[in-house]
Amino acid sequence: MAFYELTLPVTATQAKPLEAIIADLGAVAITFQDDSNVPIYEPLPGETPLWDFLKLTALFEDQQSLNRTQAFLTSHLPKVEIIATQLKDEVWERLWMDHFKPMQFGDNSWVIPDGYAPVDAKAVNLLLDPGLAFGTGTHATTALCLEWLDRHDVTGQQWVDFGCGSGILAIMALLQGAKKVICVDIDAQAIEATRQNAKKNNVASGIEIVAPDAIESIRNQDGILANILSAPLKQLRPKFIPMLKPGGHIVLSGILSEQSEALCNEYAQSFIDIDCQNLDDWVRVSARKPS
Repeated sequence: MAFYELTLPVTATQAKPLEAIIADLGAVAITFQDDSNVPIYEPLPGETPLWDFLKLTALFEDQQSLNRTQAFLTSHLPKVEIIATQLKDEVWERLWMDHFKPMQFGDNSWVIPDGYAPVDAKAVNLLLDPGLAFGTGTHATTALCLEWLDRHDVTGQQWVDFGCGSGILAIMALLQGAKKVICVDIDAQAIEATRQNAKKNNVASGIEIVAPDAIESIRNQDGILANILSAPLKQLRPKFIPMLKPGGHIVLSGILSEQSEALCNEYAQSFIDIDCQNLDDWVRVSARKPS
């Protein structure tokens, strides 16, 4: 199926009104990108900040909608450069996987994407098709968690993967010898990816799915893996405490370097042996619940 794309520069004040109009004219997706090299990191809950100058990209399923939208924008924004393009027919959500190659984490752990043979047959090899869910190991936040699992003995233990995404952390824990991993995610697509990847790695029997509104049922676990974001991690500290048995580990990721001190101070209220590891401006925070 052919798709059509329309791009134009807009200001922050123009963005929301134009988004509504373009959607009404037939766009199936609209995105905004920075057009002035000013970064926006993690917003506070409820915030939806925009850059001062943006590039608006609208996607259309038919040329008629594209032409109608282009005509409207040309008449109302005559001095703005508007670019219309017909896109090559691709399976867009999977195209990026052409650049996804086997990766090693720590001393003995590998993530092997579909279509590749293990590099080291004696290593712990996780076979992965992430689908549309987050978690391949290519991002520093996931890599930091995989490295922690490679260097700590989880044999026979029960863990929680909070925000499981593709299931990569839960599955690696099981491949490293964990007895069971409880997986939690708000995205149904992530849960499906976790189930499929667990089956691919012959560890499906070790996965238990718990809905986000039922996490109070999780108790007495050996550890929690939570690769999400700093703001929700702060909010979740009181909920994580009863999930762990005394001495249980917590491994947190998705934290920017400048956020790590505040997060460590938050968790120091309830946890001990706090340790921080950095990779590419991201931080992993690990700690233990007091015995």
